[in-house]
Amino acid sequence: KVTSILPGVTDTALTGSLDKATIEPSRLMTTEAIEKAVLFALTVPANVCPLEISVINQQTPWKVPIIPYQQQHPK
Repeated sequence: KVTSILPGVTDTALTGSLDKATIEPSRLMTTEAIEKAVLFALTVPANVCPLEISVINQQTPWKVPIIPYQQQHPK
């Protein structure tokens, strides 16, 4: 089986270096939430294959990214 786990921005050492003034810490996922998603994928019955699990913080509105970015289009 292959399952893709697609976590939202998670509170880890990688996100610890982000500018706290530009992000809302309450919108970051916890590592425990991602752990539970992985555990779910590993413990489903043998005849079940969750292909993709997207995990986002419930407080994340779709209109505003957690990490500000500026998308550049090639000219």
